[in-house]
Order: sequence, then C-alpha cells, then structure tokens
Amino acid sequence: MTTSVEWSRTFGADETWGEHVRGQTLDRIDIAIITHLQQDGRRPFTTIAKDLGISEASVRQRVARLVSRNVIQIVAVSSPLDLGLLWSQIHLRVAGDRLDEVAETVARLPEVDYVSICAGSFDIIVGAVSKDRQDLQDLLVNRIRPIPGIERAEHVLILKVLKDNYEWSPGDDAPA
Repeated sequence: MTTSVEWSRTFGADETWGEHVRGQTLDRIDIAIITHLQQDGRRPFTTIAKDLGISEASVRQRVARLVSRNVIQIVAVSSPLDLGLLWSQIHLRVAGDRLDEVAETVARLPEVDYVSICAGSFDIIVGAVSKDRQDLQDLLVNRIRPIPGIERAEHVLILKVLKDNYEWSPGDDAPA
C-alpha cells in the first residue's frame, strides 16, 4: 500500500491517479474539475471549462463519468443538528462471519445515512438521524440490537459539530 508520503512524492502534475482510487483513473483535469465543484457545486460548466482551457462538453462528459463511477456526488448537504434533529454514531462489533450481512442490513434502515466497515475496536460505524429520543430508542433497541451477528453496540450522540467539510481533493497533498 502506498503511504501518503509516498503518494505525494510519486504523483506528479502530468500523471494519473490510478489504483489509488479503487481502480478509478483520475488525471489532472478530473482533479481540477473536482476541486472547482468542491468550492461551488453549482459552478457553471462554462466557467470551469474557461478556467481549465477545455470545452464545456468535455467538462460535462467528465463530470457525468465521475458521477456514474461514484467518484463524486453533487448534492446539497444539510445539518441534522441545525434542523433540530438528533444525529448519532453507532459503533458495532460483529461476529466475523456476519460482517457484510450486518452492514447491509443496517444500511437499509431509513434513518441510517452512513455505514462503513472499518478496522479497530469496532467493525462497523453507522451514522443515523432521528427526529426525537423516542425514534432513536426505537432504532437502537428494536431495529439494530436484534440484528443477528451484533456482539456489541455503542451509541454516541453528537452534541455539536466543530468541523464537517468536504474540501479534500485528490489533488491535495495527503496528510503525512
């Protein structure tokens, strides 16, 4: 596996960022387009094209390819806390042979907005939004806890978010 230090030394401006993105190949134009859209997801393709010295059609095609391959999403992001909702993380330890099954089951729950399989003290991290404490209790006690294969669950209620941004770009130097 390439470390972030190796990545920043080996990736040049004229190279592609190939196997580092789950088999996706990104060139410097793709990276520049992503950077423009991270600054303003509604930026007109004509503006991006002019800034990069390419055609609007090229920008449109590249964005369509990046979206269809799940490299990027162009969405409006809202804050559950600012909308008066409860925002939680649920950390799950799962029996090894049930990992994918549990993750897929949890991902189908409508309150769940994030599921990742990870390494560390827990096997799965889940993000969930609930309208109130009663809905949160129902989610935890009646719908997550009974899922076969869950050995341990820990709930974290998010009280305040100090930083939540989506500004990292494949063109940035990865942190050391």
